[in-house]
Amino acid sequence: MDRDALERSLARRLLDHIENRTTDMADGVLEVPTDVYLGAHHEREVEALFLGYPLVLALSGALPEPETFRTVDAAGTPVLLARGADGRVRSFLNACRHRGVRLADGGGGSKRFTCPFHAWTYELDGSLFRVPVAEGFAGMCLADKGLVELPVTEGYGLIVGRLRPEEGPVDIDEYLGPELAGELAMLDFADWTVHGEPHVHPVAANWKVTVDTFRENYHFAFLHRKTLARYAYGGVLTFDAFGPHLRNASALRSIDALRGVPEAEWADVAQHFSYQYQLFPGTALTFDARHIELWQVFPVAPDRSEVLHTAYLRPGLTDAERAKAVDMAPWICETVVDGEDFWVAARTEPGVRTGLLGTVVFGRNEPAPQHLHRGYLSAVPLGAAHAGES
Repeated sequence: MDRDALERSLARRLLDHIENRTTDMADGVLEVPTDVYLGAHHEREVEALFLGYPLVLALSGALPEPETFRTVDAAGTPVLLARGADGRVRSFLNACRHRGVRLADGGGGSKRFTCPFHAWTYELDGSLFRVPVAEGFAGMCLADKGLVELPVTEGYGLIVGRLRPEEGPVDIDEYLGPELAGELAMLDFADWTVHGEPHVHPVAANWKVTVDTFRENYHFAFLHRKTLARYAYGGVLTFDAFGPHLRNASALRSIDALRGVPEAEWADVAQHFSYQYQLFPGTALTFDARHIELWQVFPVAPDRSEVLHTAYLRPGLTDAERAKAVDMAPWICETVVDGEDFWVAARTEPGVRTGLLGTVVFGRNEPAPQHLHRGYLSAVPLGAAHAGES
């Protein structure tokens, strides 16, 4: 299937749902034990899903050319991504080998990294370049004191890595699977570049609660009735699984322009919906014709998470297209996500944490959260007491 065929098929499905007041459904209701949000399970999840599983660390456009870098703090691990003069992306622990001081912040251009404490300096390939007063370290093999390298690979517009070197290399084709890899290649966003500064959202909620606020739009007509519901249809989603990953498509109100129009007369249908990918375990990628919103959800504690939000813009936008994307970004980030989604995520925590609810419920009209929770429970089972509920 080519891109035009994919987008027309998604538009047809969305229009059919709007016409019939339906949405994609799961096979049944899923009840998830509230134990999955508590301390012991949280620790097992961090170990299995974040320290042991490949993670999307950035999009390729975060390192747009040789001799650029980008930092990411992921599940308690400070990561330094660098694209060398050879064009290859490498990943390191963002810590000097002398005393562990953080080397860099943010992103930009750089030929070397210098520790602010004692000026130990490293090349972009991680090798140690210079140690002031080297005679003070006589007898130590300085060649062994390059940056700690972490496994990383790049492909399909993604930079995917691991947070622990002992977990071995990353195979991006294995991570994505052939169908999703082909689809992301078709969307061709490797040269989309970062706009503005990435923003860190602290959220007073378990990381899965935070992820779940992104993955259904059953709530649009209620939580977002004064914001997103005026811009996009609520309660209308397509759902497609790609192994542990998934894709939703959500209809914008502008899709009404296609209703009753013969398909042969349709022009660019991509302007009427957005792709919403979830790359397991915690990366959300919202994609439309102008821009990409990358939301990376990381655990901090059983009742706290952190979301790193980065906006990317398509090259070659007209002034009007760029202005529309740029103007909407603060509204999405601050009003809708911080003010509504993360607000309601924090209001979930106290009730869930008591354990008195027993379960939380995902309806048939919430297939994406169901899919993700089945993935989490498959990777980190609760044990015999709840085996029948996973």
